[in-house]
Amino acid sequence: MNWNRKLWGVEYFSKGKNSHLISSTWGGQASTYPEEPTRALLFNTRRQARTWCKSRNQWSKSRKDCCATWRFRPVRVIETVRKA
Repeated sequence: MNWNRKLWGVEYFSKGKNSHLISSTWGGQASTYPEEPTRALLFNTRRQARTWCKSRNQWSKSRKDCCATWRFRPVRVIETVRKA
């Protein structure tokens, strides 16, 4: 049995670097059990993802170091779960 869930993820990009989907550790989420695998930072709605990105973009724009060029944007993702 398998299923697909349409969710929203966050893409990180910066000047001169390739963009990539960020993991839940960016959201400040601690693992809930030992050796939990890293996962993409996911949101159920676009509004939730946009709110998170807006706050992170404001944070990075206020910086005066290398983090000042960091940007975040919501992207549509599909999580597929299937039995191995």
